[in-house]
Amino acid sequence: MTLGQKYSIAIGSTVVLPCKINETENSSQYVLAWKRDIAVLTAGNVKVTVNPRIRLMPVQAHTDPHGSLSTGYNLEIRDVRNSDAGDYICQIGSMEPKEIVHTLEILVPPKIDYISPSNKIDIHKGAPIRLECRASGNPTPKVVWSRKNNVMPNGEANTTGNVLDILHANRHSSGHYKCTADNRVGQPDTREVFVNVLCRFIIFIDPPEIEVEQPTVHSGIGHEAQLVCIVHGEPTPSVVWYQDTTQLGITEQFSQQNRGNKYSLVIRNVTYSDIGNYTCQASNALGKDRGSLSLSGLPTLCYFDSPTLSSYRDQYNISWTVQSYSPIREYRLFFRLASKSMHLLHHENPLDNHIYSDRAATNSHLYNSPFSGSVSAHGGDQWENVVIPEMNDYGAPNHFYNMVPAYATYQPTIRHRMSFQLKNLKPASNYEARVQARNDHGWNKLSSIFHFSTRSEDMELEPSAQPAVHGAGLLDKGLLSSSDASTITGSHFHKSWTLSIFIVLITTHLLPSLFAALSVV
Repeated sequence: MTLGQKYSIAIGSTVVLPCKINETENSSQYVLAWKRDIAVLTAGNVKVTVNPRIRLMPVQAHTDPHGSLSTGYNLEIRDVRNSDAGDYICQIGSMEPKEIVHTLEILVPPKIDYISPSNKIDIHKGAPIRLECRASGNPTPKVVWSRKNNVMPNGEANTTGNVLDILHANRHSSGHYKCTADNRVGQPDTREVFVNVLCRFIIFIDPPEIEVEQPTVHSGIGHEAQLVCIVHGEPTPSVVWYQDTTQLGITEQFSQQNRGNKYSLVIRNVTYSDIGNYTCQASNALGKDRGSLSLSGLPTLCYFDSPTLSSYRDQYNISWTVQSYSPIREYRLFFRLASKSMHLLHHENPLDNHIYSDRAATNSHLYNSPFSGSVSAHGGDQWENVVIPEMNDYGAPNHFYNMVPAYATYQPTIRHRMSFQLKNLKPASNYEARVQARNDHGWNKLSSIFHFSTRSEDMELEPSAQPAVHGAGLLDKGLLSSSDASTITGSHFHKSWTLSIFIVLITTHLLPSLFAALSVV
């Protein structure tokens, strides 16, 4: 009989629990039954339960390498719910009953159920602040507090825990505090609380203090960019902007705006020379403060948007989205088997400049065939990697688009999406992946680690029984501002690229010869 297994399935998906028996067990003489605890779900080929989401799936008879004939009935559960969690028993009724037990665990995305205060809190200077955030999900979500456009009052980037305590409120404690609940299933859930610290006395003098709204601003050649500094101080500070050490004035290229304590530098038509480091400097009679910003032409971080659970036992179609104002030239995808000792909530942060070491650096065969559209992986503790070229509207890699005739207009897109088929993966295994993208300005930083799993058996689904797993990756929808770039498979690429080259050959060789012949005539 099939061995019992534990299945961890995302809520809303479809799961098939296997039960195969072979002829040596004289299966034809006995009744195969599915039970959940003591409740009988099926008997033989008869479905007993009235649950419409459960059905029997006969196992197609086939002979194994030892010559035994395998038969049986698998149990399919569609649109799994929390109430479906538990043990499922496949039993053969005989003098000595034989049975296997499958355990079904339902993975539930995180949801913030309680946050206090719910929206905003006004607190007097010197008073304690207590923020509380609680979430549900399976596995139990990890709750992290962060601060919008600023570090936490203790100087750290974030704080872990359901409760955030600030012993003594001051002006620096004001701001938007964000609670994020994440259990690596689906999208993280977030809520915000605005803390407003009230001062008992009016302070007429205060040295300048600067908060940078966004340390790195992504833009592209020919586009507009806006750098923003939030400036505090009394009397109102004067603000000047620098690019490196050069002070910027108001020109057709650069304009400066301010609304309240928000000061902006607007670059109307970004050029290559505008890419770089900027400083906003605020000063009044009591002192100065500076804020550092960077205008980058690199792609933003990539965000995975594929479901966390594959439909197959040895393959997985992984996809991601990235924003870039310059055409993407290629991607670099890293993946590996997740360590068996790694907890689902453990978020590993390997050093980016060491990720190419060991086996990842030696996989030169992956670089020799970057257009394959898929890659085989046997897994291991080291990172496997593959370089994948981005495709343009003509089906060719972007670094070949100049081969297209001049009368064919190239239309770049800001939002790019790519998918890739990983093959020869291990069944019923957990994997993790990271990806980065390169445009004309260089490589962006590696994405966060994304977790996905393969099944123990391929799913054979009807069109109406597709797993309802949507948005399981970590996609930041705020980065998406235009249409998708087409996802192109390997075969489509070869056909389209061949057509593009054929057009180029006609344009560059055959047409000039024809015109020369006509001129002679």
